[in-house]
Amino acid sequence: MRIGAPLTRIPPRLAFWALAGVALLVSHDAIFLAQIGPGRSLTSALREAGHEYWGIASLLLAIIGLAALATTLVRLRRLRRAAEALGSAPIVGSRPYPARWLQAWVRLLAVVAVGFLVQENIEHVIAHGHAPGLGALIGPEYPLALPVIGLMAGVAALVAAAASQAERALLAVIAEAMRRTLDRAPREVRRPPMRLVAILVSPLARASAGRAPPRLLVSAT
Repeated sequence: MRIGAPLTRIPPRLAFWALAGVALLVSHDAIFLAQIGPGRSLTSALREAGHEYWGIASLLLAIIGLAALATTLVRLRRLRRAAEALGSAPIVGSRPYPARWLQAWVRLLAVVAVGFLVQENIEHVIAHGHAPGLGALIGPEYPLALPVIGLMAGVAALVAAAASQAERALLAVIAEAMRRTLDRAPREVRRPPMRLVAILVSPLARASAGRAPPRLLVSAT
């Protein structure tokens, strides 16, 4: 069985930034949806007021997120097949999961909040000629920004923690199964090793020498 293919993975930093990009995309639109409501007003807000670029940016972020998700799912599927081929099944523990979720949530919350803050300040400068500063997160113009970002970051952290938990469990099962396989290998060789018997012959006695033995040897015989 070839184990190398299932063990290939997305670099953790790349996976994190892909997830953060998707969380920023969803958070941005969800904030405007929560504050404006659905309808033409929402569509106009997302197409105007410095948001002319957002359509293309949203498409790129969505493609990156879907590619990262597909790659992760393929990796987990291959790891599961590798574990099944070794005769083992993953046992996912629940104890490390909350800690992983909390760690991922804090990181995603910070990154998405800063990303939204920078994004809205740039958009306001382009559209209105001024920047709201921290008001983009805690000001009266965006009263729901932080709650929505916290919620979206929490959902994204659930995905990250679940994928990490499943991956670690599968890798642990594969490592344990391979260790048991090595332990079952015979440690003693029942068959005695073959002995090579070499007959040393003087080069002078070979037919390829091309001359007779020395006189001392002839007289001695």
